[in-house]
Amino acid sequence: MEVAPTQAHASRSTYLKVFAFLAVLTAVEVSVAFLIGTAWLRIAFLAVLAIAKAGLVVAFYMHLRFERIPFRIIALGPLILVVLLASALLLERNLPR
Repeated sequence: MEVAPTQAHASRSTYLKVFAFLAVLTAVEVSVAFLIGTAWLRIAFLAVLAIAKAGLVVAFYMHLRFERIPFRIIALGPLILVVLLASALLLERNLPR
């Protein structure tokens, strides 16, 4: 017995719009890398843009947007792990030697 999907997948035009938006975000990333002189501000902008791009790729090209809620929650696990590990590294950097 075959289970019907909960929603239809996105149309071809939606994929092309997402692709165009990803291209624009990439152009913004390149611009930010060259235009913002303050290192911490540049890194913050690039991190936000990278998370936005990764979210779009996961949602549309990996079809997570069309999955059930438990699968979406499971997919957030690696993101939480990355945030925890990056925070630990930043905290370790500030410890006295």
